[in-house]
Amino acid sequence: MLSRTELANKPFLQLILILCLCLGSTIIFSIVGAVIALVTYGFDLQTMQDYTNPQTIEALKLMQLLSAIGLFIVPPILYAIISSKQRAKTLSLNIVGKPINYLLVLVLMFISTPALSWIIDINASMVLPEFMSGIEEWMRTSEAQAQQLTQAFLTFDGFGSLIYILILVAVVPAVGEELLFRGVLQKIFIQWTKNPHWGIWITAFLFSALHMQFFGFIPRMLLGAVFGYVFLWSKSLWLPILGHFINNGSVVLLSYFAPDLMEDTDISFFSGSEYEMLYYVGSLILTATLIFLIRKVNSEKKTNKQEVLS
Repeated sequence: MLSRTELANKPFLQLILILCLCLGSTIIFSIVGAVIALVTYGFDLQTMQDYTNPQTIEALKLMQLLSAIGLFIVPPILYAIISSKQRAKTLSLNIVGKPINYLLVLVLMFISTPALSWIIDINASMVLPEFMSGIEEWMRTSEAQAQQLTQAFLTFDGFGSLIYILILVAVVPAVGEELLFRGVLQKIFIQWTKNPHWGIWITAFLFSALHMQFFGFIPRMLLGAVFGYVFLWSKSLWLPILGHFINNGSVVLLSYFAPDLMEDTDISFFSGSEYEMLYYVGSLILTATLIFLIRKVNSEKKTNKQEVLS
């Protein structure tokens, strides 16, 4: 068996380890979730896509919650326990970062909304060549089903359900996905390629691909890259966790307090306005400016190369 020191110098084995942990944990938690859903809600495969049935929706929420914990939260924690004695440091949870960073990330997430909305519209209008029409039809069908399930999840029955859905849609994905992708995978790919940019973009690509929503692939990948650079510069995982939470949580809160605006969860709030392009271009410029500021705030006169690659 490899020692922790040997494992630290072998990124390929680190990748195999985290993938095995993800596979095993996901299988266990998915089975547990399915059993609990069956016992609690009488859930079965025949009613799995009946999104008009409240029992089905509650069962799917429970299964989603447990499978997300099994895929995103448990494996990074086990990985840190196996690979290091300094678990919090391994996952970059030991560094809080400068307070100004949190304000900048908060502003960044809202300022970038028009730009991301624009990119979503462009990505959604993608048309594949004729010979790939079958693939495109399957992609659009999958996208429609994912959209339908998302809308079904964003239904509320009082304030208690708002908290539950915030945990399901915002808290667990923000913490878990950042633990796995930025806290573990990005570090592995940076160490493997010996290039921070390659590591960030490979991780961002995988981050977007895992969601299996093809017509939102590009904006999600760009968002993953932004989280990756923020993490690289600040060395604190709490900042991408905050950004991720704001991104997901804002959809939940809008669905609760302004449901009429959220009939389409991927809607562009800025399209159709006579100032549409002004919003988009202004958002892009301000977004780039804020990203530059985050880098500047976290820059040091002397950067330890090994620390950057760790």
